Amino acid sequence: MVAAHVDHAGGKGMQTKVADRHCIPLTDKCHILQHNKGWPWFEREVLRHDAVTLAESYWKAWPGHAKWEADHG
Repeated sequence: MVAAHVDHAGGKGMQTKVADRHCIPLTDKCHILQHNKGWPWFEREVLRHDAVTLAESYWKAWPGHAKWEADHG
């Protein structure tokens, strides 16, 4: 599994990735497919779900998110 950064989640600067809180886990094969086809296609054809919403769900499910947010404002 690899962390796929959901670029259209916001907060991305030029030539940078979005914060790790905006990631979803993908297999290597799916990650390559997402890069080759792009997020709109990947969300529609593979995930059948909005990747930003999925990333938010994973972030909120992580037990350490509240402490991380408190420490990093």
